[in-house]
Amino acid sequence: MSADIKFLHSGMTGAPTLSGTAGHMIAVLDACLVNGFGLATVDSVVVSSGVATVTRAAGHPFEVDSVAEIAGATPSGLNGQKKVLSVTSTTYTFDATGVSNGTATGTITHKLAALGWSKEFSGTNLAAYKSGNVAATACRLRVDDTGTQSSRVVGYESMSDVNTGTGPFPTSSQVSGGAYWWKSDAASSATRSWVLIGDDRAFILWVGWSTNAAGYSLTTFFGDFVSKKSPDAFGCMLSGASTTPTASLQTADLQYSNNSAVGVWIPRAYFAIGSAVAASKSAYFNPSQGPNGTSGAVSGISFPNPTDNGIYLVPMYVVESSSLRGVIPGIHYCPMNGVAGTFSQRERVTGVTGLSGRALRALNNSGGPAFVDVTGPWR
Repeated sequence: MSADIKFLHSGMTGAPTLSGTAGHMIAVLDACLVNGFGLATVDSVVVSSGVATVTRAAGHPFEVDSVAEIAGATPSGLNGQKKVLSVTSTTYTFDATGVSNGTATGTITHKLAALGWSKEFSGTNLAAYKSGNVAATACRLRVDDTGTQSSRVVGYESMSDVNTGTGPFPTSSQVSGGAYWWKSDAASSATRSWVLIGDDRAFILWVGWSTNAAGYSLTTFFGDFVSKKSPDAFGCMLSGASTTPTASLQTADLQYSNNSAVGVWIPRAYFAIGSAVAASKSAYFNPSQGPNGTSGAVSGISFPNPTDNGIYLVPMYVVESSSLRGVIPGIHYCPMNGVAGTFSQRERVTGVTGLSGRALRALNNSGGPAFVDVTGPWR
């Protein structure tokens, strides 16, 4: 079973907190992209019929679909990154095909695995991250986390230090100071929930930045999309908001299908010259609508679909002017009326038409959920 996709969130034991405090966004990204979190020594690992059961009486941070990183075990086949299959409050299991039955020896540790990125440069509440995959575009994400309610983010084609880079996206003329990744509607230590799902080339970050009853959130993206051009040396994308936190700017949300170039930037156009271009995120079911068929001039189909009682999801595309540049990996848009309020946050969804064998997690915003693939691979 693939451990390529990492599923991490603020409710897991040992997760870093996010609030309207300088440095907190970088703490989340460090833990999720680079270091992992929840490191502890386990009580035992027992293999039976190709399944390993890990026991820790003091509890553990794992959920089904998360990835455990095991170290220090003998036999060595138990070490490495393992997709979690089942959990109780004190145990979890993973696939141990090929490992003989028995109890492992050694001082065995586990933690939630990170995505496999590197933190290339850093400063005081500043960081630059890079994919660890040699096939990636190698674009960097610079995060300025000196602010309280928001972090400022810019993608770069290359960087020489944390403050110096070439090929920025967005450019200063597009959004001066970089796009906003919202942390909180209050400059305080009051915590806000977050979810990060991704692989070693791209990630989706959901932040519940407000405690308002409407459930305001912002879903953002950084990394390589699945390009329709091959090769595409600049097939990288950054999404974010163009202002500080506001409930009226839901069009900046990755979950929002919009024909206008709002909240998405690519380092260069498909012909690979010039500077950053603004792009659109569109789901070609009803691309003029808001999230999940809840707004816009065209009505979506009913949820559940009266014909087969099903839920239908469609891809989110990266549209550059009149060109279909690629697909945003991992995330699926729901064009159905009535789906808002149906799924709990992070609810596990399976059996989706056209996505056989895939598990997805619901990420809610004020208009309804998007669904992110936690099975993979994304590309």
